[in-house]
Amino acid sequence: MAEPADPVDWEAKYREGATPWERPGLHPAFLDWRARGVLRPGRVLVPGAGRSPEPLALAEAGFEVTVVDSAPSAIAAQTARLERVNLWAQVVKADFFTWEPGQPFDAIYDQTCLSALPPGLLPDYAARLRRWLRPGEKLFVLFVQTGQDGGPPFHCDLSRMHELFAPGEWEWPPVLPDPYPHPVGFTEQPVVLGRV
Repeated sequence: MAEPADPVDWEAKYREGATPWERPGLHPAFLDWRARGVLRPGRVLVPGAGRSPEPLALAEAGFEVTVVDSAPSAIAAQTARLERVNLWAQVVKADFFTWEPGQPFDAIYDQTCLSALPPGLLPDYAARLRRWLRPGEKLFVLFVQTGQDGGPPFHCDLSRMHELFAPGEWEWPPVLPDPYPHPVGFTEQPVVLGRV
């Protein structure tokens, strides 16, 4: 069996409780995007959802949700949460660098996956995000701002993010909203990128 492209042992991190990126509830950016109607029901992918509550909230709001994660603990948590309230979502245990959907999505909500990946994997991951999203649709992403080397979560330098999500392939908003503070001390820059 091939080695996964991502060298981080995510299952060990969940078992050890070494998950500083997790929030106790729905992300404020998610709540804002949903309240403003920017994040509209349709087929949505949540890559690297971990144990976050957003997939359940999306399913409750009428989205057709696909969750992809490589950690069995994360998959079990998402499945159990959905089953408790009799909601369905496609929950897939897979390596992001080998998995492919049957068709592109209407939206992608990436709260933690991009910032959890080692920086050397980001060009391949960004290309996959573009391929997984229908033209004209949106990527809802949070760029973690740690200001430090190492991770996860890894610092997402905004000039580097502009290179990864290049104009011509992605449409950036003219002005970025204020970043959100995270309970453990870093901030998260919310960005809605349009796939050209």
